[in-house]
Amino acid sequence: MNPFHKAHELQEISEINVVPLADVSLVLLIILLVLSPMMAQHRLQVQAAAEKSPSASAEAEPETPPQRPVDLVLVVGLGADRFVVGERTFTGNGELAAYLTGALLLRQDRKVFLAPQPDVAHGRVVETIELLKSAGAASVALVQSAPEEPAP
Repeated sequence: MNPFHKAHELQEISEINVVPLADVSLVLLIILLVLSPMMAQHRLQVQAAAEKSPSASAEAEPETPPQRPVDLVLVVGLGADRFVVGERTFTGNGELAAYLTGALLLRQDRKVFLAPQPDVAHGRVVETIELLKSAGAASVALVQSAPEEPAP
């Protein structure tokens, strides 16, 4: 028998030591508490205005930014032989590309919705998507077009 080893020291430990887990959790909690105010300050974009006297601020009216008209959704209807944008009809790719390039430059939201008719070939839809992207559309979404009702 070895005098340096005792019988109870040779037994396996069947319990989990949670002290290191608690230490790591507390360190992570402290880091989170320290960094969260910094992240909140980083996200706030505060404009510091020049200091004015109270009488000067009462006299000056606050500037209002110019109001832009709200952009309506830009929908391009795709038929077998034509394109429809609002009330305008285009028969060629060049005409549509020229119109959309100018129209998309004026828009803040450069999303375009493409509404192909059910009888349009898949290849023509893909070509139109590429045309819209090359004209300056940030994103193109396919939407289902409403079926045309026959005239009575």
